[in-house]
Amino acid sequence: MGGFPLFQKEAGMEKAFVSTASMQKAVFQMADLGEESRLPDFHNVSYVHSSVVWDASLKEEDVRYMRYGRVASILPYLDRNAYDRERKETVRETAVLENEHVRAVFLPWMGGRLWSLTVDGKEVLSHNPVVQPCNLALRNAWCSGGVEWNVSVRGHNMLTCETLFTELIHMEDGTACIRMYEFERLRGIVYRLEAYLPAQSRFLYVQVHIENPTGNGTVPMYWWSNMAVPEEEGMRVVAPAETAILSLYEAGNYQMQRVSLPFLHGMDLSRPVEIPRSLDVFYDIVDRERPFIAALGKDHTGLFQCSTAREYGRKLFVWGMGQGGRHWQAFLSDGRQKYVEIQAGIARTQQDHIPMEDGETWEWLEVYGQLICDVENLDYSAAVRACREALDAQISEKMLREEWEGRGRDIAAASGVITVMGSGWGALENEMRAMSGMEKVSRVCRFPQESIGEKQKPWQELLLRGRLGTESLQSFPDAYMMGSRWQERLEAAPQTAPVLYHRGVMAQALGQREKARQYLEESLKKEESACAYRALARLDVLDDRQEDCLQHYRSALSLAEGMIELKQEYLQTLLAFGMAQEALDCLMTLAPSVQSIPRFQYLRAQALVETGQYQEAEQILMQPLVIPDMREGELSLCDLWFRLYMKKDGTDPGQTMRNHPLPWALDFRMHE
Repeated sequence: MGGFPLFQKEAGMEKAFVSTASMQKAVFQMADLGEESRLPDFHNVSYVHSSVVWDASLKEEDVRYMRYGRVASILPYLDRNAYDRERKETVRETAVLENEHVRAVFLPWMGGRLWSLTVDGKEVLSHNPVVQPCNLALRNAWCSGGVEWNVSVRGHNMLTCETLFTELIHMEDGTACIRMYEFERLRGIVYRLEAYLPAQSRFLYVQVHIENPTGNGTVPMYWWSNMAVPEEEGMRVVAPAETAILSLYEAGNYQMQRVSLPFLHGMDLSRPVEIPRSLDVFYDIVDRERPFIAALGKDHTGLFQCSTAREYGRKLFVWGMGQGGRHWQAFLSDGRQKYVEIQAGIARTQQDHIPMEDGETWEWLEVYGQLICDVENLDYSAAVRACREALDAQISEKMLREEWEGRGRDIAAASGVITVMGSGWGALENEMRAMSGMEKVSRVCRFPQESIGEKQKPWQELLLRGRLGTESLQSFPDAYMMGSRWQERLEAAPQTAPVLYHRGVMAQALGQREKARQYLEESLKKEESACAYRALARLDVLDDRQEDCLQHYRSALSLAEGMIELKQEYLQTLLAFGMAQEALDCLMTLAPSVQSIPRFQYLRAQALVETGQYQEAEQILMQPLVIPDMREGELSLCDLWFRLYMKKDGTDPGQTMRNHPLPWALDFRMHE
């Protein structure tokens, strides 16, 4: 689709309105994202919501919301875990804003991510040369590079690898705009982005709107805009704060403490390349300061981001200079990309979720651009002053406020043309609300009926006709629902095997284990199904019913023999129960194509170590073993490497680490 060339001719001469919004095809080196998982998640997000502790340096107001709003399950969403690392040349559509100074490229199919931002020909973001999903998000799949928009729940956006509704808008004053939005199902909210570029502007504006529909109750809310910027020697990161809250991950806890900026144990926190390990720095931006953050390179230029007051949080994240941190950055890209993240959010830290009242809409305006400022040899306070002055000279607080109250409001009220269709869940929610006499989920965002697809149709049948639109569980369902209104409709529907199964899944996700077991067993009485047996197996793990668990898994596998993900989960359970030989015996029955899958090779190596077959385990690890969905913070390869040699050599951990240093290819340690 072509863009909108925005110019006018007056009295035979052209007036230079040259801001455009368009859909443009681009070529990506891209790994296949694969299909969604069919196994519903039960309490599988504990690593993201690890315990948070703090010391006396934090006050009561600092920690008020640090343990609020956490989730035990990602349902109604399913995992995105079927991607690989085989990158192919792929043509995809991008949404592009450009004028004579700025070019901004968005990926509607990757959560609306801002992939590239060039100002006067210079790229100011870390522009990943590949699209390589990796396991860093609540739903598993995540991609590095550019600017990611994170809403609702800590742990990366549920829709970070999904397609957003996308509209192109052109205003009479020559401003071009791209609007992207979706219905976020876990919190039941709508969020939208309006990225716009005035003619001749050197800044990209992004206004964010979050709507909590009336009747939805108070919900915990979260927002952080995560900006990847190139890591280079001599760079500095500056935000207007004298103190910061550090987040260190130790022994399963996020340990929070306040420190004075910029030094910590002789290390300058404003210079990312001096930080040896993974670290979060949350800046204490006081009320009197305008919120901004800047990352400036050795040439004294770099990205700045500022905003209106609601988005007052700012953060620096570094992978660290250790081998594990360097390896992670290579793993996420083409092997050469190095970056740090500067971030902006609606709370002081990312441990916080903020209560959002029923019917509220939260809005703010962000600005992205290039800052030129020499801070290389300044002390930190002087660097803050210099950046503030340079920023004020380009866009003062008064200018930003006038932009927000003027053009920003006009754009928020404008209508556009939908060029990319998102999911059908918003349209289905609107149908539900109409039947209950409630308003639509959004005052602005349109969720057309034609967006409803195969995943929504069984639930639409339940809504309109009182029957779940499927009569059998011969295969795992590909969509789930949560929430009291859907629960009520399932209760009122004929109690078929699928209805009872979904009631069991809902109860299980809510921690109602006795109810869940009852519904699942009733479902099995009506129809044997792999999905109900598997759900019971997960309940058995929680209830310490080992024999029942294994039997339920075997029953599930007898009905879904070709389901690789289910086999993997069964093998992991055998190993967790200390049944390494049984796991090896099971592995030997699998097809060679399944045994060659990296996760299955890892499970085989784990079982071999536990059964004393060290040489074969060593051969698997030294291939080297590359696991596409290695999780952020996961130490399985590291732990297996050292366990192998501790058992083989009979040495203690310290001696083992000295004798057998962890190879680069297996090192995913972030905190050492």
